[in-house]
Amino acid sequence: MITEKNLVKDYMRLSPIFVFENDTLFNALEIMKNYGIENISIIREDYSIVGYIDKCEILKILNTKFNNNINTLKNTKIQDQDLKFEYPIVLYPGMAIFDAYTLMKCFENKYLPIVDVPWEKKIIGFLWLNDILPIVEETYLKVPV
Repeated sequence: MITEKNLVKDYMRLSPIFVFENDTLFNALEIMKNYGIENISIIREDYSIVGYIDKCEILKILNTKFNNNINTLKNTKIQDQDLKFEYPIVLYPGMAIFDAYTLMKCFENKYLPIVDVPWEKKIIGFLWLNDILPIVEETYLKVPV
């Protein structure tokens, strides 16, 4: 039996990379811009994840519904728009770092939320690709010669 030494819980951070359901699209775009990410988690007041929104979808709504007037996004609530993706990709604390790395690379995410248990999906932290890349390269991707 192989035991995994590098677990997600050992590398997670408490980054504020989320928006509440009743937050505005403008705030979501601001957070994405500040962190250099393309999507953001949507959570309830109890910190359970309900989905995520994508920057491209917000910009499409801005173009089609609001004629590119960015100020309209300051009053437009996320929950009032039909653009959240219902099945967010999440990690669990006991997952192996390599499994998390594989998901991040496969879905082209710079970060992923970590939730406590599948049935509640309350966010307890985030895992950043840049934080685990050195470990993955050293431990898993090194090819002996």
